[in-house]
Amino acid sequence: MIKKHKENIFDFISRVNLDIENFVKNSIEASTDIKKWSEIYSEFKPIRCWEIKKCGKSDCPAYKNEDYHCWLIAGTFCGGEVQGEFAKKYKSCSECDVFESAYEEPLRALYENINVLIFHLQDKMTRFKDIAIRDHLTGLYNRHFFNEVIEREIASIERRDEPLSFIMIDMDNFKKINDTLGHLTGDRLLIEAARLIKNTVRKADLVFRYGGDEFLVLLIKADCEETGFMIKRLSKAVGKWNNEKAEKFGCTLSFSIGCSTFEKGSDMHQALMMADERMYQEKKKKKFNV
Repeated sequence: MIKKHKENIFDFISRVNLDIENFVKNSIEASTDIKKWSEIYSEFKPIRCWEIKKCGKSDCPAYKNEDYHCWLIAGTFCGGEVQGEFAKKYKSCSECDVFESAYEEPLRALYENINVLIFHLQDKMTRFKDIAIRDHLTGLYNRHFFNEVIEREIASIERRDEPLSFIMIDMDNFKKINDTLGHLTGDRLLIEAARLIKNTVRKADLVFRYGGDEFLVLLIKADCEETGFMIKRLSKAVGKWNNEKAEKFGCTLSFSIGCSTFEKGSDMHQALMMADERMYQEKKKKKFNV
């Protein structure tokens, strides 16, 4: 019996080591699926926190979710309150009887500890990645990330011969707003502008804070004729915003917009400059200072 037990432990540890080795080789990325890092999980009896707690909150992220344990899921409703991010909720979860039940068997405890460690590393990696690719004020993608994305998209265009459009969007009179109403108001307006633009584009499109009060929309598989619908939606959204919030902010919001289309064989930088030039031409027509 003892020999059999030792063989089981040795087999378990060998498989865990192999799983970890493969996991490290594939790198610790946010896209890595936790439940797939090890097939050993299927050998353990599932922990159903909703059954143990007799909980019927079907909108809880952990409800009937056997792939990810409740202590690995942010936003659970355990204890009648929404639990926060992983790093903040882990301590309270570790004091829970459901959590403790997973650590009653030594082999399972080993697996769970490794699982928590991997999740924690993934959580940190996701945060670091967001910091690197997103603008800290608006939450949009930053210009650095644009430089990475555009190479991939151009390669895709070269393969499939599909259009890619750039829409340059610049806030009108932003310097005057900053000078008269202050930079805090200016920052709040940038956040509002980013939200309006983000809510206007398609899910497949990418929105960047290109610099200062200038935004760039990368429209996938669309030429400038097709972008007219997006521009109309944005204009309508801006009009609604001005009716509802202009008085509160002490100013109205408006954009100058320019579009250009990059096609197979053309020059990406020239297409960007064309969108920027058309945006400034529209701004000059409005007689704003540029």
